[in-house]
Amino acid sequence: MTVTWRDRFVRRDNPITAVINVITGIVVGIIVLGIVLVWADGNRGNALVDWILDAASWLTTPFHGMFTPDDPDLALLFNWGLAAIVYWIIGSLLARVSRGRGTV
Repeated sequence: MTVTWRDRFVRRDNPITAVINVITGIVVGIIVLGIVLVWADGNRGNALVDWILDAASWLTTPFHGMFTPDDPDLALLFNWGLAAIVYWIIGSLLARVSRGRGTV
């Protein structure tokens, strides 16, 4: 059987894998957006900025205080960045397991 471009780059995931990938992307996206908003001095008076920062802070709660450099923005980058990486790894592993055997 010949492997085509479509077979190589277009995965036919099952619905569970798709849901896991979407949730992982949203979680990691909120955390990364939170990091960018803190570093860009996002206005906490704005409801959207405040919601994103609150959600990112809640999602990264287990990682707070893991790294404690003198600069609070650097601490946030390390702690929240580690959280984003861990969520991405866990989501990727769950998606791979949910695909089952025989699929790529």
